[in-house]
Amino acid sequence: MSIVSISRGSYYRGSEVAYKVAGLLGYACISRDTILESSKDYDVPEIKVMHNFQYAVQTLERLSFGRERYIHFISSAILRHLKKDNHVYHGLAGQFFLHDVGHVLKVRIIADMEERVHAEAERAHISPEKARLQLKVDDEERRKWAMLLYGIDIVDPSLYDMVLNISSMDTDNAADLIARTAGYPCFQPTETSRKRIEEHALSAEVKVALFDYPTAGVFVDAGKVVVHVKAPEVQVDAVHARIAASLQGIEGLRELEIKIAPYY
Repeated sequence: MSIVSISRGSYYRGSEVAYKVAGLLGYACISRDTILESSKDYDVPEIKVMHNFQYAVQTLERLSFGRERYIHFISSAILRHLKKDNHVYHGLAGQFFLHDVGHVLKVRIIADMEERVHAEAERAHISPEKARLQLKVDDEERRKWAMLLYGIDIVDPSLYDMVLNISSMDTDNAADLIARTAGYPCFQPTETSRKRIEEHALSAEVKVALFDYPTAGVFVDAGKVVVHVKAPEVQVDAVHARIAASLQGIEGLRELEIKIAPYY
């Protein structure tokens, strides 16, 4: 079965649509936040709370190779679920992790600004003027965050298979339309698309395990993993052993080749 990835603007009904789609399809429904909250693999509180753009940027800059390590972890955490298919994922930049996987229906949920302003003013108990300003700031921060991390503009319609304005339909109609589209033959898994997502998932798991080697090159093909790193010549054997131990037991890893280019 297919995977559905739903992106939205800040504070507006994307999760509601996602849960309804999951209910119609009988799929599991997950989000970035729920995955991070339940994760024990990368227990760094600063990485898990990224709602303020400036704070998030400062946090990643404080960490050595913070951006790379964050992307490796997020990719691993999300793809660990999505490689099983039958999932609805809702969250920022889901299409980044799945952009070349054929059995993914990528959806963007939008709504008219005035409708969003009214809903936000009621939700936060603030004036419409403050709600409008807050929405503009939040939308821009989400856009900057996706551009900083993944190099994509989340409002670009070419990134999606469907863009739905739910100001012109209710969430039940939107969910029904998405669920029916997910059943089309073009969004069903093939041998190639399954292989692609399994390779992405394995690559992400390996990169997380190589925490001490954030710039390592990782290449995956049909369960074979090739790791490229550089190390001082006198440490080549020790680095080889450490990498092999770090990757031991990773699901789907059938063959491992470690290539170390010594430097002086």
